[in-house]
Amino acid sequence: MSSDKVMMGLDIGSSWVRAVICTVSPDGSMMVDSMCERPSEGIRQGSIVNIEQTIKTITSVIGEAELQAGAEISTVIIAVGGNHIEGIPSTGVVGINAKDQEITREDIFRSLEVARAFELPLDREILHTLIQDFRVDGRGGIKDPIDMLGHRLESRVLIVTASSSVCSNNRKCIQRAGYQVQRLISQQVADTESVLSQEEKEMGTILINIGGGTTNMIAYSGGAPVYAGGILIGGDHVTGDIAYLLNKPKEVAEQVKCDSGSCHQPSIDDQDMIIIPQVGNLPSIRMPRKELAKIIEPRMAEIFSLLSVELEKKQVRGAFGGGIVLVGGGALLSGATELASEVFRMPARIGFPDALPGLDRSYINPKYTTVLGEVMSEAKRLKDASSSSQNSQRTGKKPFSRRVKGLFKTLF
Repeated sequence: MSSDKVMMGLDIGSSWVRAVICTVSPDGSMMVDSMCERPSEGIRQGSIVNIEQTIKTITSVIGEAELQAGAEISTVIIAVGGNHIEGIPSTGVVGINAKDQEITREDIFRSLEVARAFELPLDREILHTLIQDFRVDGRGGIKDPIDMLGHRLESRVLIVTASSSVCSNNRKCIQRAGYQVQRLISQQVADTESVLSQEEKEMGTILINIGGGTTNMIAYSGGAPVYAGGILIGGDHVTGDIAYLLNKPKEVAEQVKCDSGSCHQPSIDDQDMIIIPQVGNLPSIRMPRKELAKIIEPRMAEIFSLLSVELEKKQVRGAFGGGIVLVGGGALLSGATELASEVFRMPARIGFPDALPGLDRSYINPKYTTVLGEVMSEAKRLKDASSSSQNSQRTGKKPFSRRVKGLFKTLF
């Protein structure tokens, strides 16, 4: 249909650059047209360190995705993550001006603008305004105050900010590759869209993405986001430890980690042996699998411990009945859920992205949550904006389209 939109999500990761092209209809339904990936070049710990190499990788991935989909793309949706992502709680309070004291969408917009009106350092920019809840005349816990009656509206939000320089470098690479950035979102929000259900958010869930150079985390309690952030440690650090202690090239260490690695020693049998390939014509050697786990476990435990400390430092409180959900390539490491459960003292599981129409089953994998979440988040935003416009037309109210458009650009 002519009203369908074609969009691309691009995940510029430390280990891989992935691209997906989807067709989105006005009702929000999606069809995956193509999915491609290439090893990353010029990217370290989630940040671009060599623009020319990164542009080359981006151009290659997008070109292949366009060829498979039979479509030309001019704009892309990208995500950023790492320790520069920070969630800042804020509150916006406004009075209700209508004579009948009925709260409208415009009142919500005004309260969100007040919540965003705080002094932000010059090297930071706002990515999202994630709504936690509302209070009307002191009554809290309200999820949707539209059409309620009151004199005072208070919005509680989590403002997700990022480093301006990191975001600018990502935009610059996309532009020099010949494309425009349609939207820039945080990896935490993208992961949430593709993995967590509304029920899991209500129960309270901590979502952790273990990538190559970074590990990102977002926490929900009572359906509201209460934390967003990350650290500059990931699966590549585990590979580096193996390479150093076994005196092997990183390519061999990565293979050993993926094929035989485990980060939970108690779950490994003492008699379990593995084969370590040697460089050149030297014969392979056998070693206990538990010895390899002794190398991997401390680094993975450090990752989970640092994230746990982050939650304590930010004084994140709430019930997390949904436990821990692990995504990203690091989630596939044997024993990751057991170790996470021990560190956080709550149940843990591996998260998988939703099975979208047209998506090959091989891509229903924790590694692809971010790139799929990018397009799913944008599809949801377009659907919400379309519904808002239709509701305005039905009620006969003027749709203050510019303000609504600006609102949905910042909301999750």
